[in-house]
Formats: sequence, C-alpha cells, structure tokens
Amino acid sequence: MNARATPSLLISRLVIENFRTFRGPTEIDLSSGGAVDAMPVLHGANGAGKSNALAAIDLFFRAASFWLSSVVSPDAMVSQDGALKLQWGFSNSYFGLSMSHRSWPPGVRDPQRIAVHFDDARLGALRITLTPSGNDVLLRLARAVPGSANSWRALRGPLKNAAQRDEISPLKNAIEAPLGPGSKPFFLLDARRRDFRAIGEGGARDEGGSTLSATTAERLLALATSLDPEETERWRVFVELIHRFKTLSDREISVLRAPVAGGEVTDLRFEVRGKQILRLSELSSGEQQVVALVAAVLTSRAGLVAIEEPEMSLHPENQELVRDILREQVQRGIVDQIFLESHVQVFDGPEVLRFSRSPEGETLVTRQPSRSDRELQDRASKSGAKQHWVTPEGYTQIPAEMRGDLGLQSGGYLWFLRSRPEGRWEAWTASELDEQFGLGDESSKDA
Repeated sequence: MNARATPSLLISRLVIENFRTFRGPTEIDLSSGGAVDAMPVLHGANGAGKSNALAAIDLFFRAASFWLSSVVSPDAMVSQDGALKLQWGFSNSYFGLSMSHRSWPPGVRDPQRIAVHFDDARLGALRITLTPSGNDVLLRLARAVPGSANSWRALRGPLKNAAQRDEISPLKNAIEAPLGPGSKPFFLLDARRRDFRAIGEGGARDEGGSTLSATTAERLLALATSLDPEETERWRVFVELIHRFKTLSDREISVLRAPVAGGEVTDLRFEVRGKQILRLSELSSGEQQVVALVAAVLTSRAGLVAIEEPEMSLHPENQELVRDILREQVQRGIVDQIFLESHVQVFDGPEVLRFSRSPEGETLVTRQPSRSDRELQDRASKSGAKQHWVTPEGYTQIPAEMRGDLGLQSGGYLWFLRSRPEGRWEAWTASELDEQFGLGDESSKDA
C-alpha cells in the first residue's frame, strides 16, 4: 500500500438531529478511553434506528461532497452565509443526493443537522445543515471552531481568494477521494441483498445469475487482469482470504466474462482442477455471502465501510472468521473504519452501541459493555426460555409474513417462553430477549 497524503476519515463521534427517527440532537459516541472504535457494532431490535444512523452518515458525505463540488465553480449559486439553494424534489444522480420531506421525522420541519467529528485533527468536525425554506431546502456546510465546545463556522463559496482555496480544496480532496483518485468516502453494503450504495455508482445486480453487483464483479476483473502491482496484490489478498474458508480452500478462483442470454456477465469461477467448476451463484448461500463481503471491502476503495447484517447465512464459525478478516483490513489500512449493523454478538468489541425506540418513536442510543451469547443464553434459560433454530423455509409452518416480521428470511434462532398469566408459549427473537433479559433496553414485552 502506498502512503496516503489525505487525512483519515476515522469517526469518533456523530450527532444527528431531525433525521428520520432521530429527533435530538442525538449523540453517538464511537470512542472509549481515548481510543476510537475501529469496528463499531450497532445492536438493537428491528426498527430501532440502526439503519437510519448509517443512512445519516451516507447523507452527510453525499451532501458535503455535493456542496464542496458546487462551490469550487466560479458561478456557484451560494448565498453570503454559505447556503446552497435546492428545490424540494431536487435529485443528483452522481452524488445520489435528493431532497424529500420523508427524511424528516413526521411533522418536523426544523433544520436537519448531521455533525461528524473526525479523529484526524486535520479534518476536525464538519456539519451539514438542511433547512426547509418554502419551496427550497438550504444546504450549508460548517466546520467546528478549534478549541470551542459547540461553535461552528460556516464555509463559504464561490472561492474568491487564496485563503478560501487553501481551506476548501484540501477538504474537498479529503472528503471526496480519501484514498486517492477513484476512491470514495463511504460505502454502504446491504449484506441481505448484496447491494451497495456509494457516490457515483449504482448497486444493481446483473440479471445473468451473478450474486455480486455488476460494479463489484467488474472491479474484481480489473484487479485480476491489472498490471499495476498494488491492484495485483489486492487480487492476491482476495484469493488468499477466500481460501481461509474451509469449503473454498481447495478451489482455484478466477474471474471472467461469461455469455448469457442477450450479452455477457462478469462472474467468478471456482474450480477443483479436473473435477468440478462452479459459478458463484452455484455456491451455497453462506459461501456466496463470504465472497460478497470480502469482495466489497477489498474493492470498494472507500475510507469508511458499513455492512448491514454481515452474519446472514453464515455458520457461527464463519461469522468469527469474517469478523477477524474485517478487523485485519482496518489494521492493514485498506479502510479507515468498518461499521457493522448486526443481530449477533460475534462481531462485538468490548463495547457496543445499543439502539432502542422511545414510546414517541424516537431513536435512543446508548454505549454499553458487550456480553457474550452464552451470558444471554444463561439468563434466558433460567427464566424458562427454550431456543430453537428456524430454517430459511420456516421452523414447522411459520408463515412467510411472520418470518419477514421477525427478520428470519434466511433463518435464525427463536426463543420460546411461557407467558406468566396464561402459561401460553410465545416466540421471541434474540434482540427482543436481549431487551428483556440482557443489558440493553429494559422495556418488557407484554405477557
């Protein structure tokens, strides 16, 4: 890896206000004892707001990048106080930025603010503000005043003097291309569908049968066929990491363009020489998940990576291996920080972020010590709960709608617990049980 000239995007703290389920301002602390989490883990029940927190980070980088790109133009339409005027319904396909009332909490039209505090002092803290104003939304970008607890200085444009250029240009480079040309600030992977979102790119999958997005598959092909030593090394690392999984350890891995109806698709091939050749779509769901996760991190070229439900379809042993691989990529400097939204404890560090919803529907976030699955199992068992695995097809005859509501489309554990008054059996997910018997939200389920 070549030494980078740009600041690290490692985030130490987030403050989210008036965004979806966040009223606020809601502070999310990503550090403990002076050390920033290299791999923050977000826990909480479905609908608690974990995905909204990741969406807020995504919005911050899209809005900040759009503002920085706009103000470098000499004819930028920026007001004296640094506001960029956007109409409701505005949409920019490259930055993936759109203005919609739906991103505000219901009935709220106060300014929406997302502040990101970076660990690197060269960036400090930056804040975007989206202020509804009649038929428009005013987008502003501000920087925290050094040495002040809560003072912000609005950045302005267009660039009319050397002082402005000296501040805005390096900031633009750091945010838009943190790892050099072609890199991205933030990459959000939905591991359930293996789709991703990043500035300047779509996430649609190929229709020819590949379970990777078209862009990820093309990136792998570029790495495998490149004459650039750094990209060749990244392909070698990809193969090496995939071989750490037992069922894939004996397969030669290649990437090629395969013919399909109406054209061709870029796909991976897994070969046991002289015996068997499989396409990616012919691997097991867990093996496909492994390949998708490793490929996403190694090819994203993003300063920050977020993964929703990395545990999907993975056996606990492979969950542990994925955890170790992800941590290694941060240590190697492939990415600055990896955010995980998860429903299992395998990925936890010493502390985790627990999300819950208030009776009014507002997202609440607390930083708490982690604890093992065994601890939860012991607490639940003492209360009479019995654990059973639910297959992707549904344990016994659980309706598809119920599996969807419980988040068990790809299988998972259900706990069965008797309600106290009637003695009937009730089904609980691990996250619900965690709220009842764990260290998280103490709210109980009606019994």
